[in-house]
Amino acid sequence: MVYEKPRYRPVGECRLLVELSDQVELVANLKAITLAKQLMQVCPLGPSGIEAIVDLIPSFNTVLIEYEPTLLTQQGLIGVCNYAFRQLATQSDIEVISRLIEIPVTYNDRWCRACFEHYCQTIKPIEDNLELVCRLNGLTSVQALIDRHTKTEWWVGAVGFVAGLPTLMPLDTTCRLHAPKYDPPRTWTPKGTIGIGGGFTTIYPVVIPDGYQMVGRTPVPIFDAAGRLSPFKDHPLLFRVGDRVKFKSISEEEFEAIEYEIADRRYKFSISAPEKFPLNRYLKPDLLKA
Repeated sequence: MVYEKPRYRPVGECRLLVELSDQVELVANLKAITLAKQLMQVCPLGPSGIEAIVDLIPSFNTVLIEYEPTLLTQQGLIGVCNYAFRQLATQSDIEVISRLIEIPVTYNDRWCRACFEHYCQTIKPIEDNLELVCRLNGLTSVQALIDRHTKTEWWVGAVGFVAGLPTLMPLDTTCRLHAPKYDPPRTWTPKGTIGIGGGFTTIYPVVIPDGYQMVGRTPVPIFDAAGRLSPFKDHPLLFRVGDRVKFKSISEEEFEAIEYEIADRRYKFSISAPEKFPLNRYLKPDLLKA
């Protein structure tokens, strides 16, 4: 449940972490996003407004605030946060701006299988990733896993760890998938891998070490520092906190065709126009089907 009052934790001399809940849930995340928006209105960012607040990073149940301590003391910032939170508490419904982004995925792909086999040969033998996820979630086949993973929209509750990496939770809680991480972690993971760890899904923007169970791979880039492709012209990250993701199963042949389109800058990203996503839409599941 969301706390009645925020809890505050200093992070160094110029950052403050605002905790809204001790649980990872959509209600807390929407309140974190809305609180960050409220704070921007109270203390605008940039040269056109008050520069006391430098940056705001909403996550699942927190907001990390970077501020200028010579312009605003920590106690002063806490007072601003308490004011903004009280304004938020009076709202009968909470809504955020959200986009729906379709991500094509080749499940049980050859690239992740090669990474898995390398791990088994160089570190230790382990159970096949997809078979493990199926067994732990009571699924009778890989196809049943694919059906569950592609059935729901996945909520982007956090972006980070490495540039552009989203942490996703299912809006339909019946589609939740649980799995442990590798122990020890892999030394590398293919770019574009779709991973499942804990109760979350993620997408790897680059080749990195990690331990989520690998279930598939997407050819679609989610990080582009050079801004070569149209979704990255103004920002190097594809996802924002509050976006929704819909996974679409594709073949390896379709994967390679999309890779060619991306290389030629011809690929058309499936990104909806921003729309209002009210909390009531989630609390009343029938509205999600409308």
